[in-house]
Amino acid sequence: MSHVSEFRRRLDRRQIKIAARGAQEQRRHRRVRLSAPGRGLAASVGEFACTLVDISPGGARVASKTPPKLGERVVLLFDGIGRMEGEVVRAGKAGFALRSNASSQRKRDRLADAITWRFNMERLGLNEDRAAPRKPGQGRAQLRLKDGVVIHADVIDVSISGAAFACLERPRVGEPVKIGEMKGRVARWLDNGFAVAFDASR
Repeated sequence: MSHVSEFRRRLDRRQIKIAARGAQEQRRHRRVRLSAPGRGLAASVGEFACTLVDISPGGARVASKTPPKLGERVVLLFDGIGRMEGEVVRAGKAGFALRSNASSQRKRDRLADAITWRFNMERLGLNEDRAAPRKPGQGRAQLRLKDGVVIHADVIDVSISGAAFACLERPRVGEPVKIGEMKGRVARWLDNGFAVAFDASR
């Protein structure tokens, strides 16, 4: 193999790795539409009411009748998601966009977990236990099988691509399941229940 061919092969591998990292970063910061009431605090307007429009660990779009100024530091608190701090990068009469200043990967991961849980809680129609902290792994779900049988199960964990449930019943692997607005199929059995993979088209 010539030196030129080997160099090109290494370059191709490097470009693939760079592209993969870029795609992973885009997925990590992909915004999801999520409505939640909240309160904000900014120096120019003081405390104000607001509503979340969409969010990712990297930022959020917020509706507010009294938006803060461009470039201003803002602290937000949303029901079911928690605290978010950052800088206003766009502002208008109807609201503003915020870039998160989460300083550590742990904070970003914690925010991503809260977003994922809240997003899927609404889509799956989960009954949240409001006496406990809102985090992945808490809540009850109602799962409907193809033949009409309904299963009530505890949520073990949930993500964008699937969820795991704890219960005595175990539908067969591959069986269609509907949970709230979501459709999926039983992916595998667990020691205390089963896992569902959501349909990619949903």
